Amino acid sequence: MDSEGARLLLQQRVSLLGSVLLLIGLALQAVVRWVAYRFGDSPYAAGSEWTANSHLVVLASLGLIVLRTRRGRCSLRELAVLDVLSIWVPLGFSAFALWPAPPVVHPEMVFLLGASHQLLLRAVLVPSSGRRTAAIGLVVFGLLVGWTHFYYRRFSSPNVAPVVLQTVTTATWAGFAVLISTLASHVIFGLRERVRRASELGQYTLLRKIGEGGMGVVYEARHALLRRRTAVKLLPADRAGEQSIARFEREVQLTSQLSHPGIVAVYDFGRSADGVFYYAMEYVDGIDLEALVRLTGEMPAARVRHILMQAAEALAEAHSVGLIHRDVKPANLLLCQRPRQSDWLKVVDFGLVKHATAGYSDLSDSRMLIGTPTYMPPEALIDPARVDARSDLYALGAVGYFLLTGGPVFAGESAVEVYGLHLHSEVVPPSQRSGQAVPAMFERLILSCLAKKQDERPISAEALLAAITACTDVPDWTDEDAANFWQSAAPKLKRASSESGLGFSSRTLAVDFDQRASAQRLAASGRAPLKREQR
Repeated sequence: MDSEGARLLLQQRVSLLGSVLLLIGLALQAVVRWVAYRFGDSPYAAGSEWTANSHLVVLASLGLIVLRTRRGRCSLRELAVLDVLSIWVPLGFSAFALWPAPPVVHPEMVFLLGASHQLLLRAVLVPSSGRRTAAIGLVVFGLLVGWTHFYYRRFSSPNVAPVVLQTVTTATWAGFAVLISTLASHVIFGLRERVRRASELGQYTLLRKIGEGGMGVVYEARHALLRRRTAVKLLPADRAGEQSIARFEREVQLTSQLSHPGIVAVYDFGRSADGVFYYAMEYVDGIDLEALVRLTGEMPAARVRHILMQAAEALAEAHSVGLIHRDVKPANLLLCQRPRQSDWLKVVDFGLVKHATAGYSDLSDSRMLIGTPTYMPPEALIDPARVDARSDLYALGAVGYFLLTGGPVFAGESAVEVYGLHLHSEVVPPSQRSGQAVPAMFERLILSCLAKKQDERPISAEALLAAITACTDVPDWTDEDAANFWQSAAPKLKRASSESGLGFSSRTLAVDFDQRASAQRLAASGRAPLKREQR
């Protein structure tokens, strides 16, 4: 964690400690007031109302600490002071309140019990080294031992043995309290450090898991120096077979060639010392089209046209350099909001990308079906070697169909059944399945993309983009329309996001820069990456 992140965490935890102690103090104050009202006496020593009122001062002090740490930025030095005060202020009051109590109640043990609980609570909540916790504990309990000695000298006989006995007993139990809280702080602080290191990948700190697929796991991350939100895709060691590694490396190498604003940009790549491959890419704060339709229902034709135009333009750039996506589907198309455009599309996940030119071998087994059954073109089922740019257009037509109708082109009980439907069944026009009108020209274009034969589809992504633009029977989807949609859907999307929050399991991700430099040299020389051992 960077220094600012550590400072922010400390401020949050000091605030939490103050809040817990304040709640405990308020509960005690309520008990005191209730006992005084019910029995006509106060649990405070000597029944002093002035003592009870001084407790209110303690509560007010804790309240000020909480307010200060919740509002504005506190420096590390200020937080260190507030951390100590949150412990010392309540304990100082305890020493004052218990001084008049008779020896029969053993006030030193009451004080010891409260101090031990507070110090242990601090060790659990506040990020602190064992050394700092020990220092705070030694000061607190050192004062307690001195307080005990002078307290019992007031009540003891001329024989000093009882004073020594009480002092030694208090010191022994105080020592145990310091030891336990120090060990707790040391262990928890050490675990925090291990989690922090495990969640760091070079300059990237992993924050939360945001997706997972066959080619890896994606996390939201933050760059330590640029403070930029980033998405980091990992290929865990347990999935790092020879072919998977080669495919993962090819994905980042080929995707990094693309610069279209509708395609997620790649920033960095590398491999950790324990065999976890990763690459860092642009973070898109949006929602994939599959999740969006599931939450909000089918889309109007104007919006579908607007989305398909952006997707076709992005795919046109990929196809222009010989890259075929092969897994175009709603889940790989993210919709987000930008300052001057509320429906901005991003194409993601080139994990199954195929290079259509010489120099790149297809790393997939020719007998293996590659893609998602619901959006897989017929040629991918018959002969994967025939897959080309028009195969992406078939999948994009299936995406448009899904957006218009809220359901897939073909649905079946199994993947095999879906494959058969793609091969042999005619497509039901979306206007017959949608609850809304679908303009005829636009519907014909969608159906042409879903033609069984490649030659009957648009010849290229550029041709498809031109055809979509020429669909004059579809009204324009304006930025005002998009903004209104996002505003009306915001509560539902926020609720769904909070309900589907994902955690992540930390791993050690220290970057192997030697391997990375070697890979870069190989790439620069035009040679294929060396085969790596499966880890």
